[in-house]
Amino acid sequence: MTPSEHLDAILRAGKIPRIDQVVDVEHYKYVWGSHQAIRHDNWVVHVPYGLMSDGASCVPDRLPRAFWAHDRLYLSPWADYKNVRKRLSKSQCDMLYARIGLAHANPIVFAEGLILATGVNRSVWRKYRAQDEAALMESHTVPRPLCWDFRTQYTRDAVWLG
Repeated sequence: MTPSEHLDAILRAGKIPRIDQVVDVEHYKYVWGSHQAIRHDNWVVHVPYGLMSDGASCVPDRLPRAFWAHDRLYLSPWADYKNVRKRLSKSQCDMLYARIGLAHANPIVFAEGLILATGVNRSVWRKYRAQDEAALMESHTVPRPLCWDFRTQYTRDAVWLG
């Protein structure tokens, strides 16, 4: 059963769902709880409310904006550049991560972005590109995200609003 189907079953039973009943909060530890896009220079990365991450690519606490932009771009490499939608390459996604780190004077994020741009994690990129982007985004988004309150960056802290 998909997370959406599981949520629907809980709701049909007349119960109030807990987030750990709907998604694997141990695997997807982090959630984007903002309705704002991430902007850097002339770039805008639209991150859907309720997007989840396992944190495997880097640590979100270092620079959340860079982390979430990078995670979202790996799932679906589309961003707006000067109000025009563009498909980015792997190295462009990694370099945008690095540039956000540099702009925020975070040498660790800057270095991580440069290292990733060398292609060290190319297998992850290929795995994601082999999948349907819409399905990949859906699988990484909490079902009915607008019905949840994401009080912290941790998925486990989400509260059902209905």
